[in-house]
Amino acid sequence: FLCILLCQLNSCDNETNHTVCNSVEFSWGNDDIQGVDTYEIIRCSGCDSISFRKGSSTSDDFEPDDNGNIIYPETEEIYPNRLMGRSALEGVYSLPEKVRSIYKETHVALCTKLKILAGVGIRALVEAVCLEEKAKGRNLERKIDNLVDKEVLTKRNAAVLHRTRLLGNDAAHKIEAASDPELDVAFDIVENLLETVYIIPKKAERLR
Repeated sequence: FLCILLCQLNSCDNETNHTVCNSVEFSWGNDDIQGVDTYEIIRCSGCDSISFRKGSSTSDDFEPDDNGNIIYPETEEIYPNRLMGRSALEGVYSLPEKVRSIYKETHVALCTKLKILAGVGIRALVEAVCLEEKAKGRNLERKIDNLVDKEVLTKRNAAVLHRTRLLGNDAAHKIEAASDPELDVAFDIVENLLETVYIIPKKAERLR
């Protein structure tokens, strides 16, 4: 049978039909709680990639449907992990080595929902760009402003980047995780920075 899942493997990067190739179901429980775990080998109908899916539901987690009936929602884990719209940058190998390394680790943290690590990684990415571009200043705020003085960034882009810096501060110093939408937008901002500073200039060089 088919299920609809996100596929970010190979060329799909979208929600596609997946064929369940094999499935095993285990029921468990005691006097206090019961549950069902389903393990599935699934195959993307778009790119033929093979993944593993685990679905779980318990008697402790329930909610009413539109008709007032009690339902038990299923939580889902997919391996490899996926996050809608979060493919790696196409020109990632145009990035300086240290920046590229931090970018890859932060991308993995974001896609695997390691929210605090993703927030710290986003801040580290901005720090890495400042270091690479030899930005001056006693803190990250001043360094971002110095990128404007060096004409690496526009004032408008710097103002947006400051918001990303604050998100990273909360993750690093307050150990507070941002929400998925906040992290998604923050990573968009940082990716835009990387494209502006490194990827687009590299592409322009090839046109000469």
